[in-house]
Amino acid sequence: MLRAHGGGGRRARRCKVQAPESQAVAGVAGRYRLQLRARRFRGRSGARRGHGVGSSQEFFDFRDYAPGDDLRHLDWRGYARTEQLRIRLHQEEVAPYVDVLVDTSASLASTPQKERAARLLVLALLQWARREAATVRLVELGGALLAPESLAFVRQETSPAAPEVPLRPSGVRILLTDGLWQGEPGPMLQRLFAGACHVVCLQLLDPWELEPAAEGAITLLDCESGERREVQLDARSIRSYREQLERVCDELRAAILGSGGVYARVTADHLSAMCLRDLLPAAVLEPA
Repeated sequence: MLRAHGGGGRRARRCKVQAPESQAVAGVAGRYRLQLRARRFRGRSGARRGHGVGSSQEFFDFRDYAPGDDLRHLDWRGYARTEQLRIRLHQEEVAPYVDVLVDTSASLASTPQKERAARLLVLALLQWARREAATVRLVELGGALLAPESLAFVRQETSPAAPEVPLRPSGVRILLTDGLWQGEPGPMLQRLFAGACHVVCLQLLDPWELEPAAEGAITLLDCESGERREVQLDARSIRSYREQLERVCDELRAAILGSGGVYARVTADHLSAMCLRDLLPAAVLEPA
């Protein structure tokens, strides 16, 4: 089915992340941090709550004393009451695993503005994750690990698939997609987010996709399949399109929220505008 991938139908191309993009991210991303909430993660030693026992100041549990235990952790107050030697255990602190999952469908590059916004968001997400001292990876849906400079929106599949590499359990998974897939998103998203501790979905759409103008007779090009279609872009067809787009967005939103995740619909724009208008109100980010 054709989606709003018109407006010239340019083909996706492979290009490197430019220095101005990195500079734009560095100038904005420092104002925010990922809002990870009070969850227990798995990862290397860090500052976020983990699943097990560690050396933080936060109390976790007691256990009976065993020879060789550090006497500094003895519960002396409890011993005074019960005459039983017990050790105070403290919460493990970790730097969470973060997998940034990017949908590399050609539709993410259907306009120059949308492609640039996608690249800026990827760079910003990686920077925010590294600021948490996280072990972060960039992963292609249906593919393998990526380096930011090799990111290209060229995949021609009609629906995204789970990555070829295993996703790490009890970590954070952040999905960047436009959600313009065929079929129900729920089953694939369940596989994608299984075992995650915290999930986030950013649905990136171009301003033209959200608010197409009544331009009369135009040619739309599906940048995934190459199919062309002549349409009369009048008030009636735009109203029908908007209703269909809302259904697509509602299905994706319901699937994400139903899994306990965080969803944000993002309009392709400058990074500062996307953060302030879309990501901050949706609780994806919080002020640094």
